[in-house]
Amino acid sequence: MQINVIKNINDFNAIKPQWDDLYSSSNFTVFQSFEFNYYAWKNELSTIKNTKLAIVVVKKKDKLKSIFPFYIDNKKQLRFINDIHSDFCDYISIEKIDLNLIFKYLQNELSFNVIQLINLKANSLMYSNFEKNQPLILSQPLEKYSVVHLSKGVFPENYQELKSKQKTGFRRVHKKNKNKTHLILKVAQAPFPKEDIILLKQNMISLGFRNKNFLPENQINLIENLYNSKKIMISVIKSTNKINAISLVLEKENEYLFWIDMFDDSKMVNIFNYISLMQKLSAMNPVVMNLGRGLYNYKTSNFKPSIKQLFAIYIFSNKLEKIKFQLRNRIIAILKPIYKKIKG
Repeated sequence: MQINVIKNINDFNAIKPQWDDLYSSSNFTVFQSFEFNYYAWKNELSTIKNTKLAIVVVKKKDKLKSIFPFYIDNKKQLRFINDIHSDFCDYISIEKIDLNLIFKYLQNELSFNVIQLINLKANSLMYSNFEKNQPLILSQPLEKYSVVHLSKGVFPENYQELKSKQKTGFRRVHKKNKNKTHLILKVAQAPFPKEDIILLKQNMISLGFRNKNFLPENQINLIENLYNSKKIMISVIKSTNKINAISLVLEKENEYLFWIDMFDDSKMVNIFNYISLMQKLSAMNPVVMNLGRGLYNYKTSNFKPSIKQLFAIYIFSNKLEKIKFQLRNRIIAILKPIYKKIKG
């Protein structure tokens, strides 16, 4: 087994064909695609001082078998590229890899304090194959995510989990938005609506729905690259004079993930966008609608999704780093309810 670390963007770009082959070999999410990782590094992470690319590639007999899309952040943490904005992180591989060998190699070759692996599904390669009961490893549950499975048909009748109460609520949402139109934008039919996204972003900030750091320019550039690479569709609600809501939806085959939602102060317009997209997509095929990370009440109460757990694995370079991490977490756990109480 040959292990190498890619440390510059030219070598990163050069492995695109092999990356695409590995990615298409199994049911990985868009967050493991070459495009997501490449443009996230190019547009966002590479602009941050003291960040270092550290993509691990594993070969056997000169054939690429596994890719670990890592980087080292400015706090000397080894992480998945753009893990904060990736709902689901993982490595890609066509065969089982001894992960202990990988991380032992990295500890000898690279300088970092901790390995932080977040947003791991229970069935991800990283979480399911890693031996977590070791002294310098900490594994713990993280956020949750939710999923809706729709059979082909007329939504919401094709979704058995909904009760009459939710269906009545959907009719009320339609009534409040009857003068609006739903559109699905894809690169083959429409250019990237950058100006509309910026206007809606500014509107959300002025309304107090998001803070001033929401959707910076480098993230919009990443989204544009993903749209042009056919990794994103855009679900749009439009009235006569303006766009009222936009959902950026990551797509792979018949699975769709609501990644970033934007909306104005129109009544229930974001829910209307979700309903409209589900109606159109499930009318043609059975689909999986992933509502993404976070159990937001408007999603769980309206759509009654299946709830699933995400996990994190932390691997420490020494016992002191593990103790410092655990102490910091305890302090945050104590202070968080106090902060919420003061703020609320």
